[in-house]
Amino acid sequence: MRAAFWPLVGALAAAVLAVVTLTVLRPELLPGGSAAPSGHPSLPAGLSPVPLGTPAPAPAGEGGFRVLAADAGEPVRWDPCRPIRYVVDDRAAPPGADYLLTSALAEVQRVTGFSFVREGVTDEVPADDRRPVQPERYGDRWVPVLVVWSDPSEHPRLAGDVAAYAGPQAVDGAEPGTRRYVTGQLVIDSPQLGEAAAGAAGLARSRAVLLHELGHLVGLDHVDDRSQLMFPSTTPLVTDFADGDLRGLAAVSGGPCRTDF
Repeated sequence: MRAAFWPLVGALAAAVLAVVTLTVLRPELLPGGSAAPSGHPSLPAGLSPVPLGTPAPAPAGEGGFRVLAADAGEPVRWDPCRPIRYVVDDRAAPPGADYLLTSALAEVQRVTGFSFVREGVTDEVPADDRRPVQPERYGDRWVPVLVVWSDPSEHPRLAGDVAAYAGPQAVDGAEPGTRRYVTGQLVIDSPQLGEAAAGAAGLARSRAVLLHELGHLVGLDHVDDRSQLMFPSTTPLVTDFADGDLRGLAAVSGGPCRTDF
């Protein structure tokens, strides 16, 4: 069973005005009941009956965004009443990597109301067919989001101008409109982002790449508007979410608490 990913391809140059080019692949969603050979994990105890955070109000206006997937006319979302847990392999991380990641996650958390919780380090290897339930490693639950700082020698997909790839993995519920994201992966080219992050302007540019990738992780697709961070090519002139991006993040936020799985 293949995991659902949206690779992000970035050409990061050292010049301050370098352009970062990003591409996205369409999702392949997992059908309900087949997330892993053993099926869905057990329902966690102590689920919150209310969302863990409050999304920021969407800017006035309409549109300016696209979602990666919809179900029964609604965007596919993460459950806002459960934390999005993640683990990190930072053995190859460049200086400043923790700041870049935590800063970008904090911004996405502020805008969406999702709660990101770091569980620690891991040596798990990214894979297109990553199993969303791995009891031998993570116990009886959906696996946490996997964040890996790496390089092309370890992960050939990062060869050339690929800065990173990322995306969520979705599972169908029993009824229409209950599909949701349960895990995902983010793999980052450490040498490229480390070199690009030199100086204040470089930090903003590299953080923008992570924001773009996290936008995909929570459910946003690319747009045709060059003024938005989710446009396939970014520049230092657009280093944060713009109005269309924020409306999109509001659209993939919220939603009901889920207790069916």
